Amino acid sequence: MKKFLPKQKKGPARESDPQATSGNASTCSENDSLHELRPIFQQEVPDTTNDIQLNSNPSIYAPSSQTDESQAGEKSLFSSRQSYSTRQSSYMSSRSKKASAGLGDVGPALQVFDIPEDKDNEGPPQESLAEVLHILCQDISYIQTQYLNSSMNLSACVVSIIDCLKDFVAFTEKFEGSEEWSFSAYDNSNVRKILKSYLHLYDNLLRDEAYVRLKLLLSKNFSDFTSSLKSSTRRSSFDQNIAKPQNFAIGVNNGKSLPHQDSIARIIAKIAKSSSSIQEQNGSFIAPIVRGLSEDMNVLCLYFGYPNPSEYHHSIVSTIHSLYDDVHVIINKNRIEFASTTASTSAARMPGRPSSPPISHKVPRFKLPFRVPSDSTSPPLSLSVSTESAKRVSGTIGGFIYPVIDTDKQPHLSSYAKSKFAITCGHVCLDKREETVDYPYVSSPSSVLIGLYKSALQEQYQKCVSNEGDQSMLDSKMAYSSVLSQIDEMFPAKKVKVLDPKSKKEFVEYKNYPRHRFGQIIWGERTLIQAKRTKDGHQLKEKRLSDLAIIKVNKMLKCDQNYLGDDIAFNEYDPSLIFENLYVRKVIHLGRSPRDITDSVNEVDSMLSTQSMDSDGNVTHKGLPVFKYGSTTKFTKGFLNGIKLVYWLDGAIHSSEFVVNSVENTTAFAAGGDSGSWILTKLEDVNGSAKKEGLGVVGMLHSYDGEFRQFGLFTPMTEILDRLEEVTKIKWGVVGVQEKGTDTVTNETSSESETNSDSENESEYEDGLEEQVKTLDID
Repeated sequence: MKKFLPKQKKGPARESDPQATSGNASTCSENDSLHELRPIFQQEVPDTTNDIQLNSNPSIYAPSSQTDESQAGEKSLFSSRQSYSTRQSSYMSSRSKKASAGLGDVGPALQVFDIPEDKDNEGPPQESLAEVLHILCQDISYIQTQYLNSSMNLSACVVSIIDCLKDFVAFTEKFEGSEEWSFSAYDNSNVRKILKSYLHLYDNLLRDEAYVRLKLLLSKNFSDFTSSLKSSTRRSSFDQNIAKPQNFAIGVNNGKSLPHQDSIARIIAKIAKSSSSIQEQNGSFIAPIVRGLSEDMNVLCLYFGYPNPSEYHHSIVSTIHSLYDDVHVIINKNRIEFASTTASTSAARMPGRPSSPPISHKVPRFKLPFRVPSDSTSPPLSLSVSTESAKRVSGTIGGFIYPVIDTDKQPHLSSYAKSKFAITCGHVCLDKREETVDYPYVSSPSSVLIGLYKSALQEQYQKCVSNEGDQSMLDSKMAYSSVLSQIDEMFPAKKVKVLDPKSKKEFVEYKNYPRHRFGQIIWGERTLIQAKRTKDGHQLKEKRLSDLAIIKVNKMLKCDQNYLGDDIAFNEYDPSLIFENLYVRKVIHLGRSPRDITDSVNEVDSMLSTQSMDSDGNVTHKGLPVFKYGSTTKFTKGFLNGIKLVYWLDGAIHSSEFVVNSVENTTAFAAGGDSGSWILTKLEDVNGSAKKEGLGVVGMLHSYDGEFRQFGLFTPMTEILDRLEEVTKIKWGVVGVQEKGTDTVTNETSSESETNSDSENESEYEDGLEEQVKTLDID
């Protein structure tokens, strides 16, 4: 991992760099000043410049790219508004009486710090507080340096920082009723450095249970500090709840960028395109995000996830932590997993299993623990899916696509021109652990979920039968029998041949399937392919995962729209998800256009455009609010991250776009069973979109982080369509999305002959199901 880190650049140290506070200083009296030495420098050596070779520890100054706002906050050594002291920092000088009592006559080496002159709060609050913030940043940096040098323990370090935060909050009280002020991590470098110091304490140093109370006290005072950074929130700072650090997507603050964001993007890009023989734990990943307390109070963060973190991993992360003074680093026990579910045959694991028997045999129409459309012939988006032969693996159908075929130029493909196709992840339908056949039929709703739920009901029914002598169980027995009958009515049983994996012998069993067969897999893959530049198709050194399965849908089913459905009240999740906002009307383009990365490590620090362009040529989609509806976690929402994530899986490095779970969403963003669900957004939230009504499809979910379930990894829809065109030599589109220069695309109704032919086949299929249902003997 070290080979991907940028090289340190030597250069003159900034006077305001908080890391320069390391070390001890002289114990001269407070009246000592450099003013008496100025004539010497001015008269004898007027052109003297700082010699970088005299820097005793040049490695502490990391390369840094700053915004104009951050540079504006730096203090010049030759500013007329500055005085100079040999004190280690203002933290030391403010406590000079206490500190000098325990020191000897001889002090450590001399260091110079720029400290504002003591004034009676002259100037506007914005300017005065900016100077105090600069001092506070130096104080906190000095305290942490003392801890790193073992000059104080961790508890004393935290208490001292809390005192500094309290002093700043008390200072802001002097400006009550005066002019307004506002500081955030996006416009002030000192705020970012202070925030990084706090996050380092919260996430890395205070993780032990022994520091729970100290951690809570630090969080309370830091919440008060962040509230005092704005005059609009200063008055209510003591009435609000304690704000804890949260993960946000890069770009969440209206797409604004932070310093070093381009450098991080290049590091991730260099890792993604690496072909070196790296060995790492399967599922480990690096996620570039922002972490903080709110959308404008956060810093860049490199989130390292390992299934089993070791001391080696912690040492690597500690090294990276010192590279940038406003980029946070965190390591957690976490991993990337595919978002398909491997269901257990145990009824105890089946979601929705009745926890107690019904009290009456008059059972109403019950609600299934999986989605069933109100009209089985018009399937909506996000239905559960599995192959008919599957026993464990289940996922989610994303939506419907179609091939763009010119029957005049391609008459041999005319039979596909009016066909309908659904899309999901390849690992859902092509799982190695399941019995696979050529062009397998699929079931939607998932036959795996139907079977597990029925097994759970039968287990409860058998308990009632075994206690038949108990009259209180009689009603329960009748109720479970009624529910089982309804299951068989909704999903007729079919006789299927099953191969025993151990004995390799075939045997017959009955499985419940939907009345209408959904379709058949015609093509699928799960492999690494060469990434291409969206703009011109130029191949990149980076490789990406292609995880697709294309299903030819039964012609009996109407799939002429990508519709969220009327079986779920989506407006309960989001009041705007009604009317036109239930239909997909646009494909959101997320094509990255990075410059080719050379093998030079120095190139990691060069600039990279992380902006995205939609079909209208507008930027950008960083921080775009998105949502998905999956078979397991249902409706969840989050924000599109501005930089990709890299992870190690199946012996190779992968990169993927990903979504960071919304803070408002208290559940996981994704889990097993959600594979294939589409990542959607409201067009009203898309910058530059000509359409303001309807939904845009961003991509298709394929994985998630298995421990905390706060990241959802997906493949952009544009890359999926490009891959299909590359394989089939035919252009593909999304049903309901308007192509340029044409009317809104909908699948035309099949010809009468095709419909009749398919109807006959469907009729034979249903007749066979009816005969098989009669053979069942269910009490």
